[in-house]
Amino acid sequence: MAAGGAAALALALTAAPASAAERPNHWDNGYVPYPHSRYADTDPDLAAVASVRVEWQDYKVSLSGTVWDRAADGYGVRVEVGYSWRNGAAWEWTTRIFGKAEGGNGDSKTSNAHSRPGVDIKGLKVRACTVNSGNAIVACSPWT
Repeated sequence: MAAGGAAALALALTAAPASAAERPNHWDNGYVPYPHSRYADTDPDLAAVASVRVEWQDYKVSLSGTVWDRAADGYGVRVEVGYSWRNGAAWEWTTRIFGKAEGGNGDSKTSNAHSRPGVDIKGLKVRACTVNSGNAIVACSPWT
């Protein structure tokens, strides 16, 4: 299982609905320390760059990280997390937006969150994406 600033601006992880029914909210704002950790750093040569500390214990996860807009080209940037969550007996893959810097002027955004009690998460990965003014993805780094 793989898993888990500046003035931290709390931001709940968000996503589009999986179908007509909304996906469960897996995250709460704030950092919780866990004994296992790694850094998920995206390609530093891209316009959207992220560094996220991922901490975990069993299936509990805590995230703390920053996304930077290095290009200052009018596009916004966001960091996304992808992971599997236990839905009954099955594991389902999903993605969530962890933080966004929307100014397109070299902005950055620091966020932190932790998985809600009773939500099991595994295989967490991180990527940074450049997005246009309608939040459509222009380009993303590989998942790390």
